Amino acid sequence: MEQTNQENKINYQGHYYGKIIRSIFIVGGLVMLLSFPFFSSLINLPIYIPIITIILFVVIGGLINPLSKWIFIAGSIIPVLALTMFEYYAFNTYQNISNLNSMSVAFFWINQALALMFFFATYLSVKTLRAMMQGKMVDDTE
Repeated sequence: MEQTNQENKINYQGHYYGKIIRSIFIVGGLVMLLSFPFFSSLINLPIYIPIITIILFVVIGGLINPLSKWIFIAGSIIPVLALTMFEYYAFNTYQNISNLNSMSVAFFWINQALALMFFFATYLSVKTLRAMMQGKMVDDTE
């Protein structure tokens, strides 16, 4: 309750998108968590990397708040990396689908959806960070 009252005292001026970004990180992590067991054979990475990525999405999603510029810096870098990774896997899967294997098609669409989600997370994170750096988000709690 205290955090909600403190967040309400910040003058966002329409530039804070943390709640949407938080939701994208959480949903992205959830989609990865639920789909990873089915597609782990299609991911050419050690098993711990997707698991750490899921944890990272949840932690960053939980830490995003309007009072921390450093979290928004991390929250602006991570979706760029996620967008790059998911679009790479979507493109690579699409290029290599030869027999329309249903697992490969599903893997393509999940990666494409995640890439699209993190595309919007990148835009909204950078837009919020820009507002923070330009002083358009003023902390009225003092």
